[in-house]
Amino acid sequence: MSRPRNTSRVRTLLSATVTPLASILGSGLLIIVPILERTLGALAFVGAIAISVLAWFIGTVIRHNVAVVEPAMEKGTIDRATSVVHRFADVVIVVAYVISVALYLRIMAQYIVHYFQPGGSTVLEAVIASGAVVLIVLIGVLRGFGGLHTLDQISLTVVLVLTVVLGAALFANDAALGFGPGISVPPIPNVDPLTTLLILGGSVITVQGFETVRYLGEHYDATTRIRASRVAQLTAAVIYVAFVIAATPVMGLGTAAGADDTLLAITARVAPWLALPLVLSAVLSQFSAAVADVSAADGNLRGLSRLFSGHRPYFVTGIAAIVMASTLPLLLLVSVASRAFAAYYGLEAVIALRTSSGFWRKLGFGSIAVLMFGIALFAEPAR
Repeated sequence: MSRPRNTSRVRTLLSATVTPLASILGSGLLIIVPILERTLGALAFVGAIAISVLAWFIGTVIRHNVAVVEPAMEKGTIDRATSVVHRFADVVIVVAYVISVALYLRIMAQYIVHYFQPGGSTVLEAVIASGAVVLIVLIGVLRGFGGLHTLDQISLTVVLVLTVVLGAALFANDAALGFGPGISVPPIPNVDPLTTLLILGGSVITVQGFETVRYLGEHYDATTRIRASRVAQLTAAVIYVAFVIAATPVMGLGTAAGADDTLLAITARVAPWLALPLVLSAVLSQFSAAVADVSAADGNLRGLSRLFSGHRPYFVTGIAAIVMASTLPLLLLVSVASRAFAAYYGLEAVIALRTSSGFWRKLGFGSIAVLMFGIALFAEPAR
């Protein structure tokens, strides 16, 4: 009796992990290397570790609120001030999700366009991104969460396989160059520490996604969602750090090629045969992340007001995402999305602070709140 029950729990946990993991990997795997290359050069792996650690601490805020705040809200025992903050946070996260959907699909479009047309075209990128938004909205309208979740599962599986293949190719190239003190690494850019921190703060979007478990309450219990958040974050952190380490020796910074705009440039130098699989990975990962955030935005909008019933949440999210994807530059979208998510995480930290007990927990949540609001106000886009 125990084995089937345990198997069922594992399957449920893996199913619950799909949405947050798809969102995290789609958030940053394709853009974190170029951002860290321009900001830290040879120390890119330090940035990857720092961003992953920061994300984990923010994740403790989200998990606390799932475990403590959600039951209190259901029972009506939450105080009025905390309830107001909670309501405002729900509004902010909807805005953040809309921006992130626009960002993910612009990244997807950028990889498609750059593969077929070196140099790119912002007009074509906007058209492709807008078309992808329409497709996601149609799937949501016709198939609901089930259809979107199935699409996420398929996309995430393919993305993980392609990521392993690309990472293995990069490590193989590094091994051929010769691991050790003699390996060539890019220079460390002449960027002052404060600017570096502000740029890293503006890259919070690259680890966004673990909070999507907050809005899957209709499908999974609190314990499962908390565990799924941890599994997704740990898995993503390992992939991010390993990927950045593998990519660092082949960065274009400091060479005639110059700093890379996308992973496509690195792939073309190291393993040209992987260019097409990388574009496929870009399409699936960004599309999958956009699907995950459309699902989260849908659940959040329905909880905000009865006006957002039926198919309206999908249409609201879709129209707003199309406008942003068509009008804002990519790196500006990265910074704006990071600010929006930082503001949301700051509000969630305030809620955790107000509902926690013990000096150290309150100090920790308070510190996260201050840091997140600082990023929301002062973060800089990558250059």
